[in-house]
Amino acid sequence: MKPLNKTSSDTASSRALVPAILLALIVCGGAIVRLVGLGGRSLWADEFCTWHVARMPLSESLQWGPELTKPPLYQLALRAITRETQPEEWLLRLPATIAGILTIIVAYTLARRASGLVVGLAAAGLVAFNLLQIAYSQEARPYTFHVLGATVATLFWWRLVVQPTMLLALAYVIAVVLTFHSHYLSLLVFASHALWWLMVSRRDGKWRSPIAPWSLIFAGVLCMPIVVNYLRLRTSTFQGLAWIKPPTWGVAVTVLNDLGFGLVWTVGLAAAVVAWSISIYWTSAKAASGPLARLSTGRQDVVGLLVIWLGCSWFGLLVLSWIAHPAMVDRYAIPAAIPTMLIPLVVAGRINKWIPIGMMLGFSAVGLYRWQNERLVFDPGFRELSAYLAQTIDPERDLVVLTIDRQTHPDWIDAERLPFDYYPIEGAEIGELHIDPDGQTVLNDVLEDPRQIFLIVLWADPFPILEAAGRQTLPFEIDGERFSRLLFTPYRLIRIAAKE
Repeated sequence: MKPLNKTSSDTASSRALVPAILLALIVCGGAIVRLVGLGGRSLWADEFCTWHVARMPLSESLQWGPELTKPPLYQLALRAITRETQPEEWLLRLPATIAGILTIIVAYTLARRASGLVVGLAAAGLVAFNLLQIAYSQEARPYTFHVLGATVATLFWWRLVVQPTMLLALAYVIAVVLTFHSHYLSLLVFASHALWWLMVSRRDGKWRSPIAPWSLIFAGVLCMPIVVNYLRLRTSTFQGLAWIKPPTWGVAVTVLNDLGFGLVWTVGLAAAVVAWSISIYWTSAKAASGPLARLSTGRQDVVGLLVIWLGCSWFGLLVLSWIAHPAMVDRYAIPAAIPTMLIPLVVAGRINKWIPIGMMLGFSAVGLYRWQNERLVFDPGFRELSAYLAQTIDPERDLVVLTIDRQTHPDWIDAERLPFDYYPIEGAEIGELHIDPDGQTVLNDVLEDPRQIFLIVLWADPFPILEAAGRQTLPFEIDGERFSRLLFTPYRLIRIAAKE
């Protein structure tokens, strides 16, 4: 008997080891695609702001206009890992990468609790190789913090409502506070938690799980300093969103496609939501069993929480964009990516547990293929622009000029200058051409300079002003070809002839 017991124990251990190995392989794959090339491309405009606030005194950074759309968790993470005044690009992006990798594990945990081990592994694979998740894991911005925090908080919330304990309540409060300190729009995720609790917690004329709403309220109180700071400086905050156009349904669907794996996935998501909704009605109204009934496990089913999470984070963002300020872009809707990927997997896994594996393999292959193709495209930025100018200009006869689309808050002008601080052009004199929002010149003395000008443009349209000043543009000649301008994402370089 003893040998048999030992054999059974060894078999059970080996069976438990296989999923752990598979998850480790998936996480390693997700880590590789996020770490490869982490410092290989230039910082871009928003990342310069991240770097700048991380080196400012903390109290000043909380008041700095260009970063008021982002609470301070990311800059605090940077302050914790480096004291350098000019850390390398990969180090600035490392916190985002770590958060992106951890999200793979948390998504696995949530999906496994929702529909079993196989679905959990499938969810981990999809999150690991989703192109949008990879992209934001390689950007020195707080969006992967937002996704990770929303996923952790949702996992804790579901468990807290189903099996309330003080330990889960504490974990949930911590998750909410940290997530809100990564982005204001996490409020939409927490609204989905409250809405789901209202839908599932009333039984026999009374509310169940009272510890859950009190935990959410307590977390909200702890977040009030950030809310007060936002309300006090909301004008500057809205200026940071001025580039976003009012959304249409077409824009909203495009964002949803980006969150998953394209239109095919979006159609599958819609079908999964419809099928699950029918199953809820079927099992409650008919008390039926069978394939349809297997799609739901009752009122406290985590799929319901995922559906409401998707509704608040995606559709809620669309409504908010209509009634308050446009914000329907990938980076602000990105927490909705987790329910977008999990809902079809969980529903399909309740029909047949192996369907999600096929979905994961197929769509992950698509994500990897797109990732590999994008890696082959060289995307020069300000780092390459600075290097080009350093090799090209003659400081005695050439002038480098930065075009600034002038805003009402002076901090925005400071933000435009940041690239020259991080990627200085040695020996070059830097001038500025200021243009107000109506396209009129605010500061144009630089156009009277007789030297040849290399004009760097981010947003503004300088051509009417150049024409009015009598300055002519010259083409760039590279390898025998002529170009009217050179593109260094998201900057344009324009060459202006010396003044006659």
